[in-house]
Amino acid sequence: MTLPLIAGAALLVGVVLLATVVIGKLRSDRRRDDLAQHDQLTGLINRTLFHDRLTGALARARRDGGLVTVMFVDIDGFKDVNDRFGHAVGDEVLRQIADRLVGCLRESDTVARLGGDEFTVILEGGKRVEDAGHVATKILRTIAAPYRVGEREMVLTASIGISVYPIDGDSYDELIRGADTAMYQSKSGGRNTYQYFTRSLRERTSDRFALMEDLRNAIESGRELRIEYQPKVDLVRGTVIGLEALVRWDHPEYGLLMPDDFVPLAEESDLITPMTRWLLDEACYDMSRWLGEGMRPMRVAVNASERLVRDANLVEWVAVALAAADLDARHLEIEVTEHTITREAERAERAFERLSGMGVRVSVDNFGTGYSSLRQLKRLSVHTLKIDQSFVRGADTREESRAIIGAIVSIARCFDLSVLAEGVETPEELATISALGCTWAQGYFVTRPLRREDVRTFVDSYGDALASSREG
Repeated sequence: MTLPLIAGAALLVGVVLLATVVIGKLRSDRRRDDLAQHDQLTGLINRTLFHDRLTGALARARRDGGLVTVMFVDIDGFKDVNDRFGHAVGDEVLRQIADRLVGCLRESDTVARLGGDEFTVILEGGKRVEDAGHVATKILRTIAAPYRVGEREMVLTASIGISVYPIDGDSYDELIRGADTAMYQSKSGGRNTYQYFTRSLRERTSDRFALMEDLRNAIESGRELRIEYQPKVDLVRGTVIGLEALVRWDHPEYGLLMPDDFVPLAEESDLITPMTRWLLDEACYDMSRWLGEGMRPMRVAVNASERLVRDANLVEWVAVALAAADLDARHLEIEVTEHTITREAERAERAFERLSGMGVRVSVDNFGTGYSSLRQLKRLSVHTLKIDQSFVRGADTREESRAIIGAIVSIARCFDLSVLAEGVETPEELATISALGCTWAQGYFVTRPLRREDVRTFVDSYGDALASSREG
């Protein structure tokens, strides 16, 4: 072989090798770009590419007209799937959800996973706002079909928030905020539904975020929150048997706010946990001080929200509060709603067993309004059923309320539980619940919630006041 042929062959080999390297690098770069723009679990586009897609859709809509719809799709209670079945099962469910979303939308629509159980959708080219509602309904039906992973089958629902260009904003940030806000409104409205972002919702949201920030500052400083106590009494013995701790917020602009004004806001956010811990610490400290001053022994009750019952640290927080206040556990009671023990039966069972083992009593609040079964009551380490005030109010004139109260009293006796009537406001209601066998009560007829400095006086004088009212 002559030198020119050898040189030519070498050059050809070099070109082939260079081309191979270049092609490999291009493929590697494309894979890297693909990984950077797509969610590794579901294969959907991620937040970065979603931003580009929405920005492009808005540019086209400004040029050509038409609507751009943004949806936030959040899976209701998805954390329970990971907690109960493990993250491997949760990941498989997320993959199935992603496939369903892609399958029920047009090829021109965009589906992204922003993280966790949160998905977003972009619909382009619509002419009517109500079309988004039809798509959202289709998504809700698609997600609600049963999921099967191995031998497990589960049913999930979703909450959807919708914002529409140009009605709800003309920028990426405005539409994202609108859809996110509307999604949370869907959750607070009962879940498994969708909500459009509206001007009134925007105004309420602005006020809500401002109030939430004020509440965060109030909890951190501890200067604006205050505590009041509503006594629980034994009508037969004529004694105070306990105190329910209630939080109040002395807002610098709005004045004294009751729990209905801010507790739901705290429950929607991460604030319910630090606020309840503040209440627990204060209540344990007050009870320890009162007992040290010679007040008759009783329990102080603190309400635990559904979010707290789900938290694995609840029992530890209770133990820390008791130790810090030097309060014996038998002087503390934790109240949870019937709705909570229905939704969180497994966690409630574990937490209540540990609390009872410590000596802390557990009561079921708002009993009669939920769907707890007799089997749940038998399994759970609870000590008291509190009859919801909706049955107590006007019980002297409402036959169906008397029947429900009587049934609850019978259930309590069967399970050897105490029973207390909430919201007693008139002497007629008091007489009715007593005649039906409920001898523990709390409510405005007994007394309105008391400030710290008034508790001792009421406790010491209650028996005499009850005797006087009966004589009168």
